[in-house]
Amino acid sequence: MPTAHRRAGWRKSTYSDSHEKCVEVSPTHGGMALRHSKILDSPVISFTGEQWARWLGEVVSDHLTNTNGAVTVRLQPGSWTVRDTATGVDLVFTEQEWTAFRLGAKDGEFDLSVLEQSA
Repeated sequence: MPTAHRRAGWRKSTYSDSHEKCVEVSPTHGGMALRHSKILDSPVISFTGEQWARWLGEVVSDHLTNTNGAVTVRLQPGSWTVRDTATGVDLVFTEQEWTAFRLGAKDGEFDLSVLEQSA
């Protein structure tokens, strides 16, 4: 499985505090990768372009249906656990981290076409 320190091009939301750990994404060939910056050598969750678009739609609408084909999200008080349905890898984000990611997603910061063009 690829690890975070071996990949370039990671981006976080402009809503993330510069000192905060956060949700980070990186475009891949035909898709997107997701990691947690607070975990040294973080596991990476991979999405196809279609899965990413469906999942971002869930995130932006704040209606997590878990029908995107890549991940499920479990909400707990103060945290969001994103689980890769293929590998079982879990990434846990705080409320602040998730909110920053969601606001960035609402602003289109993580649209695959935009990130691919800037890569």
